[in-house]
Amino acid sequence: MSPAQGAEALVVALDHAESRAAAVGREIADTAADLDSVGLRLGGAGGWSGHAGARARGRVGDAAAEARMVSGACLYLADVLRVEGSRLSRALITWADDERERPGGGDVTEVRDADLALAVRLRDAADSLAGYSDAATVACLDLSGTTDDDPRAVAGLWHSLGPAERERLARDHPELGSVAGVSSATRDAINRTRLRRLMESGTTPGLDALGEHLAEDPARLLLALHPDGRAVVASGDPDGADGVVTLIPGTGSSVESIDRTAERARAVCDAGADPGAGSCVSVSWQGYHAPDDVAAAGFSAAPARAHARDLRTFAAGLDAVESMDGVDSPHTAVGYSYGSAVLGAAAADPRGLAADRMIHVGSPGATVDSVAEQWVDEGGTARPAGEREVVGVASRWDPVPWWSTTGVLGARPGTEEFGGLTVDVTEPGSGAASTRGAHSAYFDPGTVSLAEIGRLVAGRE
Repeated sequence: MSPAQGAEALVVALDHAESRAAAVGREIADTAADLDSVGLRLGGAGGWSGHAGARARGRVGDAAAEARMVSGACLYLADVLRVEGSRLSRALITWADDERERPGGGDVTEVRDADLALAVRLRDAADSLAGYSDAATVACLDLSGTTDDDPRAVAGLWHSLGPAERERLARDHPELGSVAGVSSATRDAINRTRLRRLMESGTTPGLDALGEHLAEDPARLLLALHPDGRAVVASGDPDGADGVVTLIPGTGSSVESIDRTAERARAVCDAGADPGAGSCVSVSWQGYHAPDDVAAAGFSAAPARAHARDLRTFAAGLDAVESMDGVDSPHTAVGYSYGSAVLGAAAADPRGLAADRMIHVGSPGATVDSVAEQWVDEGGTARPAGEREVVGVASRWDPVPWWSTTGVLGARPGTEEFGGLTVDVTEPGSGAASTRGAHSAYFDPGTVSLAEIGRLVAGRE
């Protein structure tokens, strides 16, 4: 086997090991949640009482704790393989290329350094699985105080922690699943346990639909879950994806309609994919309380502004975690209908939104009046958004974008007043009769609009 073939084989093996570790970690986390539910039933009304019941509950609790420890170690392993493994892969490929050009001339220094870094972190995972480290003896970090809630600082700190430290944080802080900067597989594992407990309590509406949506496809990850009914779901793991599309839905959306949002987000990913271009992960960002109806949406930007910061920190967290492996994959944010107002409000923050392109579809206004008020977060450094980075997509027969002329929700991206790139997606041969359905058809298969949105996502201009 040549050096190049050996390097390629190891890269493939590292990628496979990472995906398997993440999958096993999430499955074992589900088992831990099942055991927690069993323990609650054993101790609840009509449960098993007396010494035997206490012993049974104790054993179930011990099993759940053991499962969480194993799950945490597997998720830690996946994170390490993605970051340190990627560094080793790049070093190996560079060495193999040098060897091919000049046999014996390849410098192995970088390979050895990357190999050592990976070996040290793998030893931590092995010690955790062997029971050599105990989360109970680890001082619990104040993640918020240590990082000042900066997603990029969170990402760096989280990656530096060992399995026991992560396990202690996850156990003592169930809200960690919604913290931007924590690895996506870990967030999913924590949030699924939290989802089960909220569903059992029956205090949060819409969670049954969310649970069913997650059960339909095991690859989906629950990246945020809030007790007030907000949630964020990804079609897969965005941390190692070749591209990410985040869809912010519009009026009337909620976790109860997460299926529809996910279908539209997936359609955008598929439309923007080139054969052999790699994986695209779609994100359904129901991280805000959308207005219930058009009347409520048209007269207030308050819902958009209320959680604009959440969208900004979410995007920064995705970018920070994803870029730790040394590869900067593109992220496209798509604001549909009232979701355009949320997108515009998030990018109005001078710290910027971590997105390579912001696409406003059927926008009634972006809460601001000009592209000059839009900012991009580029690897932690803010800069003004470029004219072609903010796009307005609309059909001439869609009545919703005309609401922007009132100025209540700001101007519409792509207009002369706002600036930015304009993309007209009026269907050929359509007429006045199209006004009723134009606004809801942007993501339908076979439409001009979906093809154009896909072109924008792929950067085919």
